[in-house]
This record gives sequence, structure tokens and C-alpha cells, in this order.
Amino acid sequence: LYVSHNPISDDGMALISEALKHNTSLTELVVVGCGISVKGAISISEVIMGNSSLEKLWIGWSEIGDDGISAIAGALGNSKISELDVHECGITLTGARVLAAALSSNHTIRRLDLCDNPITVEGVLLIVTAAVHNTVCHEVRIDDEYENDEVKMMMNILEERMRRDKQKVAIETGKAANDCHHGNH
Repeated sequence: LYVSHNPISDDGMALISEALKHNTSLTELVVVGCGISVKGAISISEVIMGNSSLEKLWIGWSEIGDDGISAIAGALGNSKISELDVHECGITLTGARVLAAALSSNHTIRRLDLCDNPITVEGVLLIVTAAVHNTVCHEVRIDDEYENDEVKMMMNILEERMRRDKQKVAIETGKAANDCHHGNH
């Protein structure tokens, strides 16, 4: 479901979430730039807990902040979400800590976008370290300003994992590794 850049706000997200809580066929929810705050993030967390097929969740350009990412992170435990985009959501070090803890127990998130959040170098290091120990996650997008030598080392581990995963997918599907298409936004 793509409703990006529509002013649905928290009330609209609550209505959408109510309809999607027990949906078993929705695989993508993209609500980028929809005026969602903490209340909307809580509604989204209810969708995550009730929807067994949701794989892609993009919430970027929202004001969910640390409380919103905490609600979402709390719902990730048994989800199938493999792609989480929370760029420019007002997430700070506090939210990064919660998200890092969630990554430690979640084994489906492969891609995480945290760009344009004031999470600090410490927050980035927590997230990237959790992603490395996660073994499934292979891409974490962060702002260049947070990359120090330790973060770069961890990011290199993730990049190597992504190359291995691409090769594994290519071998399993019988395609050459460079034929695999992985879209970016």
C-alpha cells in the first residue's frame, strides 16, 4: 500500500491501521511524508503485530521520534519485515538504543535506512554493531558525518555480507551475480 506524500496524519493512519491489522496479503506499507507522529507510529506497530505478511515498511519524513521508533521496534520481534526505512524521523541516540536492541532479536531485517536522523556516532555504532551481530542484516544507510573508523569497519562487514548474499541468490536462481537487481530509493 503506497500512500506517500498524502496528508493522512495520525488519525488517517489509525483508520488505515485498523483495516490492515489482520490483513494477510499486504507485503508493503509506504507512508513516507504523510504527517505521521508518535500516535501514527503506535498504530503502525499494531499493524506489524497483526499482519503476518508485511515485509517492507517505509515511514520516512515523519515526526515519530524516539517514542515512535520504540513502538515500532517493540513490534518487530516476530515480524517478517525485511526492509525498514525511517529516514528523517527525528530519531536520536535514545531511539537508536531501542532499535539496536530490537535488531539483536529480529532475524528478518535485511535493510535499514536511518539517514537524516540526529542519532550521533554512538547511536550509529550501536545500530551497525547490532546489524553485524544480527547475521541477516546487510545494509544500514546512515549519514556520512557519523562514519568514524570503527563505524567504517562494521559497515565493511555488512557490505561483504551483502556481496555474499547476492552471490548466494545468484547461485540459487542460476543467474550471474551481476544480473541481480537491488533497487535503491
